[in-house]
Amino acid sequence: MAEDDVNLVGTLEKIVYSNPENGFLIGTFLTENSTRPITVKGIVFNTRERETLRLKGNWENHKVYGRQFSIREFMPVEPTSAEGMVRYLSSEVFKGIGEKTAQHIVNKFGKDTFKIIDSSPELLSKVKGVRKKQQKSLLAAWDEQRGLRDVMTFLRGVGISHAYAQRIFAKNGLNSIPLIKANPYQLTDIPGIGFLTADGIARNLGFDKNSPHRAAAGLLYMLEQQALNGHSCFPRQTLLEKTSQELDIEAEMLESSIRQLLDDSLLHSEKIRNKNADEEELISRPRFYKAEQRVAENIYRILNSEAYTVFEGESSLIDEQERKVGLQLDPAQREAVEAALQHKVLIITGGPGTGKTTIVRFILGLMRPRIPSIGLAAPTGRAAKRITETTGSAASTIHRLLEASNIGFQRDREKPLEQELLILDETSMIDTLLMDSFLEAVPSASRLILVGDVDQLPSVGAGAVLLDLIESGTIPVVRLDHIFRQAADSFITVNAHKVRQGKVPDFSALSQKADAGKELLDFYFIKESNPEKIVEKILLMSTERIPQRFELDPMMDIQVLTPMHRGVTGSIHLNRKLQEKMNPDAKGLEHREQWFRIGDKVMQQQNDYEKQVFNGDLGRIVNCDPKTKELHVKFEQGIVHYQGKELDQLSLAYAITVHKSQGSEYSAVILPLTTHHYMMLQRNLLYTAITRGKQLVVLIGTEAAISKAVENEGTMRRFTGLQHQLSELGLSPLF
Repeated sequence: MAEDDVNLVGTLEKIVYSNPENGFLIGTFLTENSTRPITVKGIVFNTRERETLRLKGNWENHKVYGRQFSIREFMPVEPTSAEGMVRYLSSEVFKGIGEKTAQHIVNKFGKDTFKIIDSSPELLSKVKGVRKKQQKSLLAAWDEQRGLRDVMTFLRGVGISHAYAQRIFAKNGLNSIPLIKANPYQLTDIPGIGFLTADGIARNLGFDKNSPHRAAAGLLYMLEQQALNGHSCFPRQTLLEKTSQELDIEAEMLESSIRQLLDDSLLHSEKIRNKNADEEELISRPRFYKAEQRVAENIYRILNSEAYTVFEGESSLIDEQERKVGLQLDPAQREAVEAALQHKVLIITGGPGTGKTTIVRFILGLMRPRIPSIGLAAPTGRAAKRITETTGSAASTIHRLLEASNIGFQRDREKPLEQELLILDETSMIDTLLMDSFLEAVPSASRLILVGDVDQLPSVGAGAVLLDLIESGTIPVVRLDHIFRQAADSFITVNAHKVRQGKVPDFSALSQKADAGKELLDFYFIKESNPEKIVEKILLMSTERIPQRFELDPMMDIQVLTPMHRGVTGSIHLNRKLQEKMNPDAKGLEHREQWFRIGDKVMQQQNDYEKQVFNGDLGRIVNCDPKTKELHVKFEQGIVHYQGKELDQLSLAYAITVHKSQGSEYSAVILPLTTHHYMMLQRNLLYTAITRGKQLVVLIGTEAAISKAVENEGTMRRFTGLQHQLSELGLSPLF
C-alpha cells in the first residue's frame, strides 16, 4: 500500500450528490467508533445511504470544501459493532426494516446477528416485531449484498482492476460471475476493456487458446485494429492470416468463427472487383458498412434532387462578380465557379497556392445575395478559424454545425440543417463515420461544396472519403494545379508541390539562395543523422534561432511536428525535452508519467461534447491544483475545467505527430526526418507536414530519409467500400 493510501470502515450516512451514469458521488461518511462524519467523494456504484463500506483512498484538502477523503476503491462489508449493525439493518438496503426492528434483531442475536441471517434465517421469526413480509424482504436484500461482495471478490481474483470491476457489476449485476466464466471475452463490451485484457482473464480462467470464443473475439479485435489503421473493411483472407499469426489461433477455428460472425450479423461481407478486375471479399464491421452505404445513398439523394435556387446565365454572373471584386479567374478557377453554379455537389481539390481559398471567397460573394443561408465548416477548430480569417465569413467545426452533445448529434435526417449552401474545408480529414453523420443532416435541396487537398494524409479515423469520392468519378471534380505567382515565390509552396509530384526538393538551390545574402528564406534543410543531436538542434531552433531571427513566439507560433510518438525524435520524448527547456519551473502535477504545468501548450485528444472541446484543439494550461489533480485550460472557445479522471484527454503539444497537425497551420514548423522513422516515411506525410507551415518550414534530418518518403507512394492505401457502394446505386462516372 502506498504511503498516502488509507483504509476506512464505516457507514455512508448521506449521499449529497450522485451521478448514476459514472457512479461518482459526494457524501458524508461515519467511520466506526467516531461521532463526527467526514466528507467523501469518488466512484461508488450501487450503494445506498447507511450502507457499511470499506473505503481505500487518500485525504485531500479542497480550497473551498476543506478536508475530504478521495475514494479509489470501495467494498460493501458487514459492520462489527452493535451500533453499526443496527444502522446497517435499518438502512435503505433493507426495505421495511426500521431502526426499532433492527434493534430487536441485534438485541436477540448480538455479535452473531449476521451469522444467524446467513446460516439460520428461519430464527428471524422468533424476533419480536419481525413479520413474514419483513423477513422475506430482509433475506432478499441480504442475498444481493452477499452477491455483490462475491462478485467483487471474484473479479479482483481473476485480475480485473477495481475500477473495471465496478463497471462490470454496474452492467451485469449478480450475473457477472456466470457470464464471465462462460465467456470472458464478453468483457470487451465494457468501455476500456479490450481484447488483450479479456484474453488475460480468459487465461486465468483456463480457456484454451483455440476456444471458439477466443477466435471470434480475436477476429473482431484484429478488424478493429485495422480500423485504427484507417481501413473501413479488410480482405477476408488477409484478416484470417493476420489473426492466426498474431494471436496463435488455428486456421480451421478462425474459418468456423468468421462464418458464425457473418451468420450472426456481427460482420458483413462484400465481394467487389479491385483495380486489377480480380474479385476480392472484404469483411467489415456493420457500423462501417452501413455508414459507407448511407454516404453513397445521401450523395445520390442530394445529386438527384432539385435545388432551392437555380442559377442561369452562369457566364454573365461570373463576369459581373469578377468586375465587382476586381479579380480575373484563371480557366481552372472559372471552371470551379461554373461547376458550383451548375451542380448540387462539387469537389474542389488542389495544393497550397493554387487558389482554393480565392474560389471559396468568390463563390460566397457570388451566391450570398441569392442564397442567404450559408454554412461553412471544417473538421477542427483551428481549420474553422482559418476559413473565417481567409474568407471573412463565420465558420464552425462540423461538430458544432451538427449541434453535437454528449448524447450525439442533434442535427440528422429528422432535424436537418437549414443552410441552402454548405461548404466543407479540409475534407481529406473527414472520416467515414463523421461524413455519414454530416450527410444525414444535409437537406436534399441544398448545395454541397467539398474543398480539400487529396494529396495530404487521409483522415485519422477509418476511410478515405475524399479520395473515394474523387476516384469514383460520380461527382464533379475541379483540380487546381496552377501555382500563382505570389505563391510561386515561396519555397514552402514550390517544395510541397515537388514532393506531391514525387520529386525531391532541391536543397542545393536553397543553400545558394541562403549564401547569396541576408535574405530570410521560408524553407531550410539542416543535415543531421544522429537522433540526439537532432533533438539538440530542435531545442536550439525552437527557443533561440527562430524566435530571434523571425520574431516569433516560441510557445504558440512554432510547432514541432514528428512522424511518430516513440523514439528519441518522437513526440513523447520531444515534449519532455521542450517542456524542460521552455517551461521548467511552473507549478504542475504528474499524471501517467507526464507533467502538466501552468503555461504548458496542450492538445485535446478526444471529442468531449459536454465540454465542447474536440480532438486536435490546442490550448494553454492557466491553472493547476496538484492536490485535487485539477487543471484549467484556455482554448480559443474559453477556459475548460478538467478533473483528475479527465486528464487522459490531454497531452503536451510542444511536439505533435504530423497526423495530429492536419487542418492546422502554424507560423513555423520544424520536422525531424530520419531513417529511424522508416515505417512512417511516406510522401503524403512529408507533403502534409510541409504544407502546415505559413512563414517557415525547417527540415532536420537526412536526404536519404527525405528521398525515401518522396518515393514511398501508396503503400498505405486504405481498404474501403465507398466506391463500390456508389457504383451499386448506379451512379455512373461523369467522365
